Amino acid sequence: MLNQKKQRMIEESMKLFAEKGFHATSIQEIANKSDVSKGTFYLYFASKEELIVELFDYYTSLVMDKFKTIQQKNIDAKQKLVEQMQMMLDLITNHKEYMVMHLQDNIHIGQHMNDLAMKLLQRSFEWSKTALTEIYGEQIAPYIVDASIQLDGALHGYCKAIVMHDLQVDNTSLARFIVDRLDDTFRSMMHNNVEPQISYDQLTFATINQSQNVRVIKKLIERTIATIDLLQLPEQEKKQLKEAAEMINEESNKPEANNVVLQGILLQLKRIPELQKLSSDIATELGV
Repeated sequence: MLNQKKQRMIEESMKLFAEKGFHATSIQEIANKSDVSKGTFYLYFASKEELIVELFDYYTSLVMDKFKTIQQKNIDAKQKLVEQMQMMLDLITNHKEYMVMHLQDNIHIGQHMNDLAMKLLQRSFEWSKTALTEIYGEQIAPYIVDASIQLDGALHGYCKAIVMHDLQVDNTSLARFIVDRLDDTFRSMMHNNVEPQISYDQLTFATINQSQNVRVIKKLIERTIATIDLLQLPEQEKKQLKEAAEMINEESNKPEANNVVLQGILLQLKRIPELQKLSSDIATELGV
């Protein structure tokens, strides 16, 4: 479960980004709106850029959790997809600031956003693959990437139109309309045995995931060191903690990392309450 202060900062920042734009919003404004100090902000986020990465990840996780709940229902597979589409349309209708934030500001924050975009793309693909396979069975397999792209494109196209033109639509009717029109397209592809345009082998999820893992660990260690700097501890103890964090980075980059050593260092960090969550996240990424 997300820390309440962190969740509040994420939610308030989204409203500010939608209202003022990412670049025009300051960290102090986010802190003020969230009723926390600027120092508290830096306990959770190393920068505004890191905040927006976590913001996108947070809301995508919420959507995927709702998708999963619907997917587990004991109802017709096609109806599940309709309900998932309606849920997404409802979310956009009720939280237009999230979509506005995507559209109005040209946000460039380097590799972190590139990594996140790939992560979100993979999550979206896995969801659509599950939903479409349950509806059409193995017959859809050769077209699963093409079908997933078309599903994603239709949904985001309508979401964009709703937000940009401030449309008032019947989300239940629109969700059914989108699924029925895509159903016509998918069945035509399978019936006519058309040639797929993109195969799963062409996707680069596996390669990207490996490089993402290295960057995520590095970022977590940077955040750990930044957090240590803010702790009310003797300077010598802070120095030892930072050296421990740097040792994790060195050990994890070895061809054969020693998990016992990594576990010992992480235990040293975990004894500090403010470092427990970061230590757990590092352990998860390292698989120790």
